[in-house]
Amino acid sequence: MKSLFITLAAGLLVGVGSAAAQTTNAAADSHAEHHTPQPPGAAELSEGEITRLDVQALKVTLRHGELKNLDMPPMTMVFRVKDAAALAPLKAGDKVRFRAERINGVFYLTQVEKAP
Repeated sequence: MKSLFITLAAGLLVGVGSAAAQTTNAAADSHAEHHTPQPPGAAELSEGEITRLDVQALKVTLRHGELKNLDMPPMTMVFRVKDAAALAPLKAGDKVRFRAERINGVFYLTQVEKAP
C-alpha cells in the first residue's frame, strides 16, 4: 500500500511539473514581441527627408512626418535597415517615401524609395 501511494504521488508530481513547463512556455511565447503582417491598406508609405546616412552601420537618419502605423508624431530619428543596398541610391537631402516598422523593439525601414 505504501509503495502504491509513493508511485501515485511521484506520477502526480511529474504531471504537475509538465503542466507548469507548458504554461511557462506558453507565457513566454505570448510575451515575445513578434512582427505581424499589417492589414490591407496599412502599408501606406510615409514621407521624409534624409538628413544623414551611415551605410556601413546600416543606419539612416530621417526627418519625417507622422508615422500612423507606429502612432508617432513628426520628428527626426535614426532607423536601421537590414540591407546596405537599400541605401545605395540615396544621399543626404533626398526626399523619400518609406515604410517604418518596429521589430523586436528596433525601428527599421522595411521599404524606402526616392520621392517623385
